[in-house]
Amino acid sequence: MSKGKLFISFILITFGALYIFGFTSVLNVIVDGNYQLEEQNIIEKNGEHYLLLDGYELSLSRDFYMKIELDKTNEYKIKYAYNRLNNKNGEIVMLKKYGEQPWGK
Repeated sequence: MSKGKLFISFILITFGALYIFGFTSVLNVIVDGNYQLEEQNIIEKNGEHYLLLDGYELSLSRDFYMKIELDKTNEYKIKYAYNRLNNKNGEIVMLKKYGEQPWGK
């Protein structure tokens, strides 16, 4: 294969990869808001915890699950991400008690 054809092939593959990456990146959505949680918002399936918000089933890491203390407060600031292609699934990327400061109480 000549150097010219190899270079053109490299350029086409690079643009194709960038196009696919850009297309999937555009479909990623991040939502940030304040939510009042209740027991029915938290479910467990196969040993994993999920949070039901805005019609989405969002995976909840163990650390975030341990932060939820509904007996003390039910207001939380939550940020979650999902991909429009993956209809109703996403993940919690930030969870803290409403009004909690990053440097502590």
